[in-house]
Amino acid sequence: MPDPTGGQPSHPPAPWVSRGEMWFGLLPVRRPPDLPPDLRPLGPRDRIAVGVVRYREGTLRYDELALGPLVRRGRRAGLLIQRIWVDDDASVRGGRAIWGLPKEPAAFTWTGDSLRVADDGGTLARITFRPGRGPLSAMPPLPAVLPGFGGTPGRRLFIAGRLVGRPRREAMTVTEWSDRLPPLRHGRARPSLAVRPFRMTVPGPVRC
Repeated sequence: MPDPTGGQPSHPPAPWVSRGEMWFGLLPVRRPPDLPPDLRPLGPRDRIAVGVVRYREGTLRYDELALGPLVRRGRRAGLLIQRIWVDDDASVRGGRAIWGLPKEPAAFTWTGDSLRVADDGGTLARITFRPGRGPLSAMPPLPAVLPGFGGTPGRRLFIAGRLVGRPRREAMTVTEWSDRLPPLRHGRARPSLAVRPFRMTVPGPVRC
């Protein structure tokens, strides 16, 4: 995406390389989310995935909230990113231009282990995180692929982020949730975990 004032890209090119911390959970919804015709559900349809990421070092530094259903297309599977907010303008532009993600701007306010995400329409979500106990807490850093889908049915894009991180058991609880988002049956994410710290590389997308 060119910058009309200077002719230079208004966002960094792929790949984006980062370090930080992230949380993931599955939240129960009152009705299954609508899916584009080119994608099929993966697992129970009454859940959406929610991810919170803090990119603290690397190509860009910003916070992110993303949500959507788990889906598949042929042999590929991952998160369909239906809604996503970040607090960095270059991330908004790059996410839309490179990976076809519907990134929107929002403000992220952290108070201890609680997060508030808000846009011009008010609070989108308040989420709290609590450390857990169990076998995952002692695991070493592990390599993994973080797959997702962007784009549209006519131009579907597959994103395969490469992640190395230490998974931990951590509880994720939604204490406030905008009526602009899919309605929840309750606010406790199950399962939920954190990966912190992590190292991640997100390459350019693949048409699929």
